[in-house]
Amino acid sequence: MTDSLDFIGDVHGHFDELRALLQKLGYEESQGAFRYPGGARTVVFLGDYVDRGPKVRETLQLVRAMRDAGTAVALMGNHEFNMLSFWQRNGAGGGHHLERMKDGYLREHSFNKVAIHSRTISSFVGCKQEFLDALEFVKTLPFFLETDSFRAQHACFDVDAVAAIRREGITCFADGDFDKLIARANDEDYEYDDSLFLPLSTVLKGPEMYLPVGEHFTDAEGVRRVKTRIAWWLDPNKANFRELCFQPGVSMNVKAEVPSEVRSRNFYGEGERPVFFGHYWLTGLPKLIRDNVCCLDFSVAGYRGNGRLVAYRFDGEQKLDEGKFVWVDALSR
Repeated sequence: MTDSLDFIGDVHGHFDELRALLQKLGYEESQGAFRYPGGARTVVFLGDYVDRGPKVRETLQLVRAMRDAGTAVALMGNHEFNMLSFWQRNGAGGGHHLERMKDGYLREHSFNKVAIHSRTISSFVGCKQEFLDALEFVKTLPFFLETDSFRAQHACFDVDAVAAIRREGITCFADGDFDKLIARANDEDYEYDDSLFLPLSTVLKGPEMYLPVGEHFTDAEGVRRVKTRIAWWLDPNKANFRELCFQPGVSMNVKAEVPSEVRSRNFYGEGERPVFFGHYWLTGLPKLIRDNVCCLDFSVAGYRGNGRLVAYRFDGEQKLDEGKFVWVDALSR
C-alpha cells in the first residue's frame, strides 16, 4: 500500500454524496468501479456504510466494487457489526448461546434497533439474495488497518485491543468459525472465558464510561444514555471527567471523579503516527482534533440535514494538515 490515500468517513447510505465526493477527489468511474487516474491513489473507507441513509444498497455496491477492483480498502464499522449481529440467531451453528440475549438473536429486535436498521432493510426490498450476499461481504471487512505511516479503524485504536485481536489470528469475521466469532464478540457479560467483546467493541465502538448515578442524556435518536464516549487520545490522568466526555452536540455539565478503570486505560499519545477514524458525529467545518488525530465523521446522516461527507487526502505526512480535508455537503436524508 502506498501513502497516497484518501480516507473517507461514515457514509450511512448517502450514495449520491459519496459519488460526488469521489468525483471531487478526482476519481473516475471505469469498468464498474471508481478509480483514480493511473491508479495513483487509493480510498480507505472507515466503515458505517449501512443504516440511516436512503441508498444503502447502492452504497454497498459502490464500496464493494472499489474493494474488489483494488481501488479501495473498506473497514468494518459498528453498524456493519450490528447488522451481522441483528440477523444472527443466538447459538447458531453450535456456537456460544448467550443468556443475556432474550429474543433469539445476537442483537435485540427492539423498536429502536429495528428503526435504526429499517432503511437498510427497505433498500433491499425485492433483492433478498443480494442482501444475503451483502452480509457475506460485510464479514470480510477488516477491523483495523495499520502501516508504518498511519493507523485506521472505525472508532478507537487501542494497543491492547489490537494485540488481543492479533493473538486470535483474525483480521475480520470471515477468518475462522463465524458463528463462534460473532457470539464471542457479543459476549458482553463474559459468560464464556473466550469473550472478544472488549477488544472488538473498543475498536468498532470506542471506549465509554458511566455517568454519575442519576445523570443521563438523550441522543439524537431519542435514546436515553447513561454512558458517555471517551476522548481516547487524552491522557486520562491529566484530563477531568468533562474533558474526557466526547459527545459532540451534547452538553455534558457533569462534575465527577474519573473512574479508576478509566485512569488506568491507554491513550493515544502526541508522538504516535497519524490515526484516522469516524463514528463520533462531529459537526461544523472539518478540522483536526490534533495534528495526529483525525476524525472524519461529520454527520452526513445527521437529522438536521446540515452534515458533510468528509475525506482527508493523506500523502504520508506525520503532521496532518487541515488544508487537506475535502468534503461535500449533505444532499439527501
